[in-house]
Amino acid sequence: MLNKRDIINFLYLISFPCYGIGAYISAAFSPAVGYIFSIFAHLMIIVFYVIDLAYKNEVKLRINWIYFLVVVMQLTCVASLFIAFSKNMPAMNMLGVSTKSIVLLVPFQAFVVVFLYNEKHKETFAKLTFNSWSLLLLINVLGYFVMGLRNEVHSIEGRLTFPFLDGFYSGASLLAMLNLMVLFYIKKSLDDPLRVTYLITYFLINLAFLYYINSRLCLLIFLGVFIVFVFNLTRRFRGVFLLSIFTLPILLNMGQFIYRILSLPVFTVIMKRTDLVDVTTFNGRSFLWQRALDWLVYDQRGLIFGNGAGGQYSLHLIPDIAKLWFAKEVDLHLHSTVLMTVVDQGLFGYLLLLVLIYQVFRYYRSEYQKNGPDAIFLPVVIFLIFLMQVDMFLYLGSLGYSILSVLAARVAISPKSSLA
Repeated sequence: MLNKRDIINFLYLISFPCYGIGAYISAAFSPAVGYIFSIFAHLMIIVFYVIDLAYKNEVKLRINWIYFLVVVMQLTCVASLFIAFSKNMPAMNMLGVSTKSIVLLVPFQAFVVVFLYNEKHKETFAKLTFNSWSLLLLINVLGYFVMGLRNEVHSIEGRLTFPFLDGFYSGASLLAMLNLMVLFYIKKSLDDPLRVTYLITYFLINLAFLYYINSRLCLLIFLGVFIVFVFNLTRRFRGVFLLSIFTLPILLNMGQFIYRILSLPVFTVIMKRTDLVDVTTFNGRSFLWQRALDWLVYDQRGLIFGNGAGGQYSLHLIPDIAKLWFAKEVDLHLHSTVLMTVVDQGLFGYLLLLVLIYQVFRYYRSEYQKNGPDAIFLPVVIFLIFLMQVDMFLYLGSLGYSILSVLAARVAISPKSSLA
């Protein structure tokens, strides 16, 4: 017999596949309709919770200060959309801005509800999340190989482009996170040969997909995190969070060194593209990163509270780079969630994000050290804190933004404190 927790968990299970389909609808047909569809399951979770509260006639909230930190951070994201709209950002309209604002705010609240219903079943979180992400991958595989669909936001000829995601490179990030979770399950299942066999098979299939997407930076970060956890280096390697903050300066000064590594025979096979200029500029991303860093040091317009979503366009930071790449300036971004956050939401928004990411990292590191039920997510968190430096995966309303909301929702609930 179904109970309330089963209903909530089912809605959570389908939430990521719904997000994926909504992303396709947004890009191919209607942004507003797509945005609403992507949070359909989240809205149902909240509606169910409100009805349940009304029936019980009581409110028991178990949240801590991190909950309010997330809300404030998300409100700065919403504010950046409206600031951009007020500056007449191309292709923006009130309906689109309003619906995307809902997309930014709603999922986190729904995820908090999911955890409230599962407080006594903490081990359920990892299994449900893994299954939900796997379902998202499954519908993308079916969409690409069976239905012949391609990603309508961004796709590159000759490379695997999953359709039901918010962008081309999001597929690589999804596969990397799933494989890091699979690795954790393999290490925990060594006494069960059958389970290990199908987990390794799943891992290898995902690795093949990752190869054909061929996102080099994502693959490099994945390999780094993979090595750290395979050889159990997490207890010895301290300062990983601090290191992640300086990822961009390190990369900008190590292009030649990275090229020499990727030129080794084993990596030329894996990476496929190892041209000197292409590698040392990270496929041209270093030009964008350097331009944003120059703004941060010398220009500093809107430094404190930001310039609104797509601030690099309103500041005209990269018009020459857009011409060089035969792209529209408004369509070009900085290829870094961190830099986009600083430009869009200022140091205020960036510091909120930094504190949140640190608290999330700190919680899951603690879980890993004591082998808690949420320990499986530490590799995912470490992957994300490096990826956000060089990729847009965690930017406004993207898949990574939603995943960060899930991870933060778990941290935002404190069973020892209650706001009744």
